[in-house]
Amino acid sequence: MDEVAKGLYVGSSMAETDKQKLDKCGITHILSVASRYAPSHPKDFIYKLVSVDDLPEENLIQHFPECNEFIDSTLRSGGRVLVHCMAGQSRSAAVSAAYLMQRDSLTAEQALATLKEKRQQIHPNAGFREQLQLYYDIDYVVSAEKALYRRFLISHSAEHYREYGNLGPIVAGIDPSKIGLPSRRLVRCKKCRRALATEANILEHHAGAGQTEFSYKKRDNGGIYTPHAFPQNRACSSLFIEPMEWMDGVGEGLVESKVQCPKCQAKLGSFNWAGAQCSCGRWITPSFQIHRNKVDETHQR
Repeated sequence: MDEVAKGLYVGSSMAETDKQKLDKCGITHILSVASRYAPSHPKDFIYKLVSVDDLPEENLIQHFPECNEFIDSTLRSGGRVLVHCMAGQSRSAAVSAAYLMQRDSLTAEQALATLKEKRQQIHPNAGFREQLQLYYDIDYVVSAEKALYRRFLISHSAEHYREYGNLGPIVAGIDPSKIGLPSRRLVRCKKCRRALATEANILEHHAGAGQTEFSYKKRDNGGIYTPHAFPQNRACSSLFIEPMEWMDGVGEGLVESKVQCPKCQAKLGSFNWAGAQCSCGRWITPSFQIHRNKVDETHQR
């Protein structure tokens, strides 16, 4: 167990069981970040339990706000808190790094470096490191209103489908007809002019053979790309967008279905959580595809 910041300790499950050392360090609160963990001293300390596995595909970032609040309220009240997992290397380190990031406006690299100065063995898995980077990219605000976080959740749902054959909870893009916000790029139904998507909902991709993951980052042999970093290839006959609130079947958990205009019922395209191939040859997973000849795109400066 190591004090990584004033009043904030990171350790393993062995540290959580050692009451003598906990008392010596003045620990008052314990944050357990482990799967189905049973507290060793429930009558002696104030616990918060976050049940997650140490797997790259675990959605840990969703717990950052509540963990930050638990740590911050403990320290502000003059208490001391132990954040632990099983080995004290991955889950507990990622959660503690997220707290330092938000508190001190740090990057993921800076927060992890700060922790490593105090606890050499920290080593969050690759998935948690990516989520810490995402946390920085969304300005430490975990909300589905953030496009990058929304895409992370959609990617998470797609991974769940590939692994288990069913979909978890779906986060859909807000219907642009509800918000009425100005956008530099707007997609409308060609038949009835109903607004369908804004630039925040459009997924760009490189043309060519292969697979592009629907995620908050695009990976390719050439490196890592963020959404909207390059224009969609004009040779593509379709636009790929996020699942949207107005799409029939998305809220019901359908794996694949047609995409129709919610106003005039014009056929616009289709969606498939297993993916589909663009006319340019790129495989997009999952695929929410709208044919360009069915919509009009307006661009504003």
